[in-house]
Amino acid sequence: MFAEPPGFDRAALTRALRDGWGIAVAALEYAPVGFGAHHYRARDTGGADWFVTVDLDADPVALERAFGTAAALREAGLEFVAAPRRRPDGRCLTVLAGGSAVSVAEAIDGASHDFGDELPAPARRRLRDALDRMHAAPVPPGAPVDPLTVPRRDELTRAGPPWGPGPYADRARDLLLAHRDRIDALFARYDALVPAVRARRDTWVVTHGEPHPGNVMLPAGGGIRLIDWDTVAVAPRERDLWMADPDRTADPGAAELYRLRWALTDICAFAHDLRVPHRDDENTALAWRALGGYLISGL
Repeated sequence: MFAEPPGFDRAALTRALRDGWGIAVAALEYAPVGFGAHHYRARDTGGADWFVTVDLDADPVALERAFGTAAALREAGLEFVAAPRRRPDGRCLTVLAGGSAVSVAEAIDGASHDFGDELPAPARRRLRDALDRMHAAPVPPGAPVDPLTVPRRDELTRAGPPWGPGPYADRARDLLLAHRDRIDALFARYDALVPAVRARRDTWVVTHGEPHPGNVMLPAGGGIRLIDWDTVAVAPRERDLWMADPDRTADPGAAELYRLRWALTDICAFAHDLRVPHRDDENTALAWRALGGYLISGL
């Protein structure tokens, strides 16, 4: 996210880092990167740097399973998995009093990318090789399985929470109403693809879910690191390949399903952000632009 949550208790976060991971924080700053969760950069008293994620709306049980799966992949020898660090008790999360979930990863010294960037050819090859290794790896016990659902779909297809207050609420509601038929047609196409994809469950593998350039880092010492593992799940390879290497997708129906779900998930998420009480900041402005981009400009 691009704006820190108003009134966020940094002291509570500092205590969580100390009590959960033994990190004595000397400096903490907000990092306006990514979308969905909030991020901080921390430096401890020994000079080590850490990347801290705070998810305000997390399901802690589901997130713990996802991060535990990523940690297991890293521990099994997949060095490119930039998994959250385990606490001494083996867990990857600390949940704050208000319900926010905190995770920690070692900071990576290297080149980062934005969502819309094109990776250099050597980085694309490294990403392809990394995905191949992960798709061939044994599935860690307890790994999440993709349910093939679209989060927050009910808020679009049935009555959801009241709109607003917020500066974008009326505009977002009107935009969604104007494109109701198109949204319904996209969901109908998605639903038609699900049975065939689910029927091939025996071929599913461990997938990252969002291997776009914004989740790829190139460490200064070489190699590649995949970050942001909250979406890891057992699913068809096409869940990764439609985005990272579309020429190698073997199941066109699965690739289409995941392309559609990406767009529909974004539409539902941005609509939710503009439906609940909100203020005008960088996060809601981006949600409004992105929602309009999907519905006006097209998929």
